[in-house]
Amino acid sequence: MKKIPLSNVIDITKDKLHYRDENGKVVDIEFALCANNYESTHNIINKNALKVRCVGERFFGEYAYYELYTKDEHTRIYMKLNTNAFKRFISKTIGWNFHSMDFQKFYAFQKQLNANGWTTLDLS
Repeated sequence: MKKIPLSNVIDITKDKLHYRDENGKVVDIEFALCANNYESTHNIINKNALKVRCVGERFFGEYAYYELYTKDEHTRIYMKLNTNAFKRFISKTIGWNFHSMDFQKFYAFQKQLNANGWTTLDLS
């Protein structure tokens, strides 16, 4: 599985996601190919009836990621959530959410996908 920090994502367009790889080179991921791979993996037959096509999965919990169904290997776009025992204790006792700003950044990515006709399945 290829792993990319969310901070390396440059842009999301109608057809592609552009990101910078570990060498600084701009690389594209084609959403139509991800959607086709997702649909064949999950046996979705009538994809023409879909208004928004799914390109992968997302999870926001103790860690956060989007997993896109790219051709040869899945590509995971991740956010590192800084947490520790003290933060977990405070969250459980008084309900304070230390990751609200992180969630806003995470969800902004999903909103960009949706605005361009794509989505991801929520696994949270």
